[in-house]
Amino acid sequence: MRLFVILSSLIFLLGCDNRRDIAFYHWKSSCNIDSSFKYPIYLKVLDISSNGTYIKSRCKNIKYTPVVYIDNGAFKNGINISEIVLKNISKNKKEVQFDCDWTQSTKESYFKFLKEMRKHYNRITATIRLHQIKYQKNTGVPPVNGGVLMLYNMSDFLDIRTKNYILDLAEAKKYLKDFKGYPLKLDLALPIYSMGTLIRYGRVVKLIDGVKIKDLDSKNFKHIKTNRYEVLKTQYFKGTLIYKGDILRVDEVSLDMLKRAVSIIPFNFDRIIYFRYSNLGSWDIKQLENI
Repeated sequence: MRLFVILSSLIFLLGCDNRRDIAFYHWKSSCNIDSSFKYPIYLKVLDISSNGTYIKSRCKNIKYTPVVYIDNGAFKNGINISEIVLKNISKNKKEVQFDCDWTQSTKESYFKFLKEMRKHYNRITATIRLHQIKYQKNTGVPPVNGGVLMLYNMSDFLDIRTKNYILDLAEAKKYLKDFKGYPLKLDLALPIYSMGTLIRYGRVVKLIDGVKIKDLDSKNFKHIKTNRYEVLKTQYFKGTLIYKGDILRVDEVSLDMLKRAVSIIPFNFDRIIYFRYSNLGSWDIKQLENI
């Protein structure tokens, strides 16, 4: 009996050790997060455009990790990003995360900027895309304390052949094949949002946020195949005028897809950051904890 209790305790402890921490990205300029929310928040506090203009966000009632989104074009245009960041983010923050899909042409400028930020902040992290993992010899590894692999938006939303713009596991596997490691300790970011891609005359004309298959009734939409629907009559749908004959591709994720996404990751990670907080109402947070 005593041996059984000991073994049960060990199994329980091992199970607890394998549980990952979860957090959420908040990507809106307004902050409506309740102060009682117990999970870590990564808040986009700055959205810096290619010409150096920027939008600020603040949350006064919660603790958060500030995230700075930087359009890659800002580095091409020689914008003084350091000045903008230091002007708007306190040096007392424990961590600042930078989100920029850098390229070979901007690598030198972006990495120089990150090195400058390390002089001012205790810990800085950066978002990493799949192509920056697979082709790291060319794209380089950012000089930061850690990274977050963004496992979403990996396909071209303008390509009408795209199967699922938000999460395409077959596409992800191509980038993770023959994975030989990455110099940074990485966490994982997964999507919990949905999107409608509106296709007209064979071209993508608009993205409609928050579209789910359950929103489409048979009177107004005809199921063509998988996640594609034909618009049966001209109408306003979620604030967007759509026309008869348009095609709507519904890109969304399921709990099973998230579990399979985790299963293909070839490295250990301690935290999943879900994108984004504003879509949490469609999910059971306890299930997200146990993925």
